[in-house]
Amino acid sequence: MAKIIVLAGDFPQGDAEYLRGTITLKTPNKPLVGKSFLVSEFKDLTVENTDSNKNIKSAIGLGVVGAMFLGPVGAVAGYLLAGHNTEVTFLATLKNGQTLLAATDNETYQDISERFNRKNLPNKRDRTEP
Repeated sequence: MAKIIVLAGDFPQGDAEYLRGTITLKTPNKPLVGKSFLVSEFKDLTVENTDSNKNIKSAIGLGVVGAMFLGPVGAVAGYLLAGHNTEVTFLATLKNGQTLLAATDNETYQDISERFNRKNLPNKRDRTEP
């Protein structure tokens, strides 16, 4: 399960989880169950912001290992090799008009976006021939 942070909208701020096309909001009254809805219930999905930052734990760990083996040059190299995390803030509008402003990692957003776009592909049978 991937973590989503609800920032604003028609749902209370807090944590949520994402698994195979379903977002489950953890509410104070029901922290284990919460309210769930499918990505297929989205009418619109837009990226509001992306933020890339260095994974601090990885940077420190690789910097220390690099310093042990190669001294100061190894510490710098270890720091530079550390991975980046990309956080995506997105706005989803549900078919019933409710909105959800949330943040998650890039991989989770990509899965949500792919499922949303797959649902919205035009059906070949719906096309009219010229």
